[in-house]
Amino acid sequence: MTTAHVENALSRLVDEASVRDTVARFADAATRGDVARFRATWAEDAEWTIGERVHAVGVDDIVSTFRRLRDERDFFVQFAVQGPIEISGDEATTSILCHEAARGPGETYYRNHSVTADRLRRSEKGWVFTSRSFQYLWLDTSPFTGDAFKLPAGF
Repeated sequence: MTTAHVENALSRLVDEASVRDTVARFADAATRGDVARFRATWAEDAEWTIGERVHAVGVDDIVSTFRRLRDERDFFVQFAVQGPIEISGDEATTSILCHEAARGPGETYYRNHSVTADRLRRSEKGWVFTSRSFQYLWLDTSPFTGDAFKLPAGF
C-alpha cells in the first residue's frame, strides 16, 4: 500500500464515521426532544419528508415541524440502523433502517418501521443533512401498553 492509498482510506473512514455520527445525533436529539441538537444536524437549505404526511423545507421549517411532531409526547424513541454510505467529495448519501415508537398527546400511539434516503454535505460543523426522506414500511397507530418515563434533567 502506498502512503497516498493509506491516506485516502483513512480519510474515507473518518468521513464515514462522521456521517454515522450525524445519524446518531439525529436519533438522540429526536429521542430526547433536544431542539438545538436536532437543528445542528441540518443544512440551512435542507428538505425533510416523512411519508406522504410531512414535508418541510429550510432549517427553520424543519425545526418547527420537529417541535410540532415531538412536543407533548409522553415519550418518543428512534432506533437507527446504519446502511451503506457513499461519499463523493463533499457530498454523501446513505440509507437507514429505522424503528420509532411514541405515545401522546393523550391516547395517541405511533409505531413504525421505515427506510430513509439521506443526502448529506460536509460543512464547517461536520456532515449535515441536505435531504432526509422517511418511507414507511409499516405503520401502526393502535394503542399499546406500558409506562412512559421522563428522562431526568441532564441525563
